[in-house]
Amino acid sequence: MPRTSVTDPTTRRRRLTAVERRARILDSASRLFAEEGFGGASIERIARAAGVSAPVVYDHFPSKHELFVAVMESARDELTARGAQVMSADAPPEARIRAGIDAFFAYVEDQPAAARVLLVTHRGTPELNKAARLVQAEARVRMTALLAGEPELLPGAPDRDRRLELFAEFLMQGMHGLAEWWAEHADVPRKVLVDSVMDVAWAGLRGNFRAESRVAGR
Repeated sequence: MPRTSVTDPTTRRRRLTAVERRARILDSASRLFAEEGFGGASIERIARAAGVSAPVVYDHFPSKHELFVAVMESARDELTARGAQVMSADAPPEARIRAGIDAFFAYVEDQPAAARVLLVTHRGTPELNKAARLVQAEARVRMTALLAGEPELLPGAPDRDRRLELFAEFLMQGMHGLAEWWAEHADVPRKVLVDSVMDVAWAGLRGNFRAESRVAGR
């Protein structure tokens, strides 16, 4: 039987692509930032956890600050993509809104480290707070666009676009607060959180609005 050479390509470990290395770095950074905070998680430790060298991390992210921001942006993009997917389903508006809320809490349940970095870990660091506000501002724009694309929501309401923007901000902040609360009350089923948010969200979105516009100051 012919012997396999130790240099046979079939026996070599497959080299990761740049996309795969970046994903590993982001995943390791999420876990360490969530566990140890921005100050406690060093690039060297993140690199070891990702199975790469520190210079490789710097090839992808010029600084720890930019790596932290990339973790927040990655979590935001995944959340908004999940929301867009379920909101595009062929279902009644109420079912799509519920699915969007459930998608948020499902992400928090499945990816607690990334969710913590997005929602909590930046606090106390002014530079990170500023970056977090920009990340969340883009999330609000995307959520507002999803809501605005549903003609059944706030039909005929005065200042509908502004109302939907404000509602998106209200909904985001409320769900973020519940996600943080949920971390301390893990025994509460996800469905309870979804039902609670839906009770408020659907009552506001299905068309119950004041005849005069508070937003415009009238």
